[in-house]
Amino acid sequence: MIVGSMRLTIIQILALPLFSRLRMSAALTLVVLVVALSNSGNFFLIKHSDIMKERETLQSYALINTAFADHGEEISIALNSATFIPLRSAEGNQVRVGVNYTTLNGTLIGNTINAVMKVYAPNTTAIKSTSFPNGIIVNSSGTAEIKTTIIGNSTQNVTAVVQFTDASRTVPLSNPVQIGLNLTQGAASTAVPLEPEYEIAALPPE
Repeated sequence: MIVGSMRLTIIQILALPLFSRLRMSAALTLVVLVVALSNSGNFFLIKHSDIMKERETLQSYALINTAFADHGEEISIALNSATFIPLRSAEGNQVRVGVNYTTLNGTLIGNTINAVMKVYAPNTTAIKSTSFPNGIIVNSSGTAEIKTTIIGNSTQNVTAVVQFTDASRTVPLSNPVQIGLNLTQGAASTAVPLEPEYEIAALPPE
């Protein structure tokens, strides 16, 4: 118990922001020798490799917490327009959704991001997913339109969910927006801002 407690204390000290990167690196190059305060006078050794493993674990937890701290709150989006119509010059029915956006995190302005739109059948099965081929450049505010063509599916009613993401389409940057559509018509129901989900452009649970 003494060994475990002292080892934990050292790791906690190394994790404190008080230590500069230089001092941290210097400390980690040393093999820490601690004398157990017991009658036997035994010595035990905390290896440099053990400290490095603990440091990596602490850094992993910190990165996870940072990644999800403001999950999907960097940009706010709202429905601008939406249609689900047959194509005249090609096969298939096209879903087209336009959104207005406001950038809440100024560090994103001027950078490339992306968006995901998933289209769901009435039974909640995802039948199509799309994104911008080259992403979009973020402004302080603006509009963006994303579209996809559904081929070989005769469904007359679909639900589209749009959500802005990072350039790799793995980290959500905005709230998702959901809209129900009927074929050859516009919006079948009012767009509903959804609570952010870990799955990009996901349907809300029933």
